[in-house]
Amino acid sequence: MKEQISVVVPVYQVVKYLPRCMEGLLAQTYPNYEIILVDDGSTDGSGELCDRYAAAHDNVIAVHQENQGPGPARNHGVRKARAEYIAFVDSDDSVSVDYLEYMWHLISSYRTPMAVIGGTCIWDSAKTVEVTRTFPAEKEGKLDRASALELMCYGRVFGVAPWGKIYRRELLEKYPFPAYLHEDLAVMYKIIGSCQWIAAAQKKAYYYYQNADSIMTGKIEERHLYGMEVAKQELKDLSSECPEVVSAAEYRCALKIVEYIPRLLDRSGDSKKIFKKLQREMKPYLGSVFQNKKAGKIFKIRCFAVTMGYTPTLSTWKIIHRIKQAVGKEGI
Repeated sequence: MKEQISVVVPVYQVVKYLPRCMEGLLAQTYPNYEIILVDDGSTDGSGELCDRYAAAHDNVIAVHQENQGPGPARNHGVRKARAEYIAFVDSDDSVSVDYLEYMWHLISSYRTPMAVIGGTCIWDSAKTVEVTRTFPAEKEGKLDRASALELMCYGRVFGVAPWGKIYRRELLEKYPFPAYLHEDLAVMYKIIGSCQWIAAAQKKAYYYYQNADSIMTGKIEERHLYGMEVAKQELKDLSSECPEVVSAAEYRCALKIVEYIPRLLDRSGDSKKIFKKLQREMKPYLGSVFQNKKAGKIFKIRCFAVTMGYTPTLSTWKIIHRIKQAVGKEGI
């Protein structure tokens, strides 16, 4: 029998999305896996739904904790996991039926402690489900540490999210997720940096849903900006540990700022106040971004607009949105 894989699913207030997630997980073609549902103090009935899945399926385990956030929930799942290899799936996402089968193919074929697989980003709303972006590798194979870190910083092939990856257990025990926002950004470069090689797949088998309830799509608050500090710490660490990826890490710092902007375009006083802080944060990276041949022209325009002020940024985002609609391309 093939080696067991543990799938950890952090669950919080997703009673309407969890059935979609479990449908894909319970239909896996891989013959030996367990699903660990970690209820993070849900109050909408998600915890009870986890218990019902556990009662109905021998390979499903439900555990509960007081609300601590996704990082501690993942750590709880890792502690409960019985397998040597662990994958994460977010409870409002889904996967193809051969997701684990292909993950194990990567691990066993390339003998790496970690593997990543492509994903499809989907905007989920009451009226429509629209595929907006894909993240495939150009070809299946191995990536060395520096190449993997660089691709992660650019958000190409894979990003910092825990999903879409399978890990040898010791990586997650050595680098547990912290209990704050952007916990994935805080540890993923450390996990990848400890691997000499990782395997990457061209196949897209993870379905990442964006919805109005997402923590990353609501109105910006000051606490959300901690992601900039995390990105700067990543830059500092990589500057000494893997200097060949410094340009990519500087790009990541600028990217983190750009990611906040769409949630600040409502012209409110609070948004303009937060924007001013982002404007100051962007200026140190502008020169590096403009010299970076791997940074796209649209991204450079966005970064420059942020340094020019709120009104130029608002106009730039509107123009780029119209262009994207006209040419049918997504991304930043």
